[in-house]
Amino acid sequence: MAGKVKDIIRNCKQATLLAVKREERLLTFPERIRLSVHLVFCDACKQFIQQSALINKAMKGFTGRLDNTPPYRLSEAAKEKLQQQIDRHN
Repeated sequence: MAGKVKDIIRNCKQATLLAVKREERLLTFPERIRLSVHLVFCDACKQFIQQSALINKAMKGFTGRLDNTPPYRLSEAAKEKLQQQIDRHN
């Protein structure tokens, strides 16, 4: 049991995967527990989740502003606006 707790606490890769999955769908109960336990001990993953939420929120305003031909890219103006929003929250 103690080994499992240590694995949960140390595994940032799994925690960030769960955080991203949580944005797309509901996590299962065990997944929510693993993420919650990890976040108690890991400030880096907490910051990742905050930044990811900020980027997702900012990107909602850019719908339809991507170039229509591959490779798909944000315009320079859109990149600048996104960076300004990120800078304001740091």
